[in-house]
Amino acid sequence: MEMIGSTGLHREPWPERMSDGRPALILPQTPDRQVLVADGWVGLKTIRHCADAATEAHPGWSAVLDDYRLTLHRPDGTLWFDGHVAADRHWRRRLRDHHTLLLITGPFTTPFDFRPAAQAGHLLLLTTPARLLGGP
Repeated sequence: MEMIGSTGLHREPWPERMSDGRPALILPQTPDRQVLVADGWVGLKTIRHCADAATEAHPGWSAVLDDYRLTLHRPDGTLWFDGHVAADRHWRRRLRDHHTLLLITGPFTTPFDFRPAAQAGHLLLLTTPARLLGGP
């Protein structure tokens, strides 16, 4: 198990693109990142009943990608995430083009835990306005 942690993926976010090209960021659960329904997070069951729940940017949230450093702020202005994202230029271009970022989190800490959490319906999603500083 130590080898998996040493890959840099243990509790570290990883970028993905949705089938329609929208950029998404998968953020494993950590104790320092609270996920509050009051902040706009929705579960998969909610999304099935309200298609716009995960596609419309939630007001108050903000995401800024400066080179490879991403900062995410909650609606009250507090920092929710500040760290490196290993995003390629295609992902960065999609972020620039869409001006939004889909955040996906839940009870998983590694990529190996992600699929079981998704299959069990435990993922939480939020779309935030996003901007890219600098070039793609």
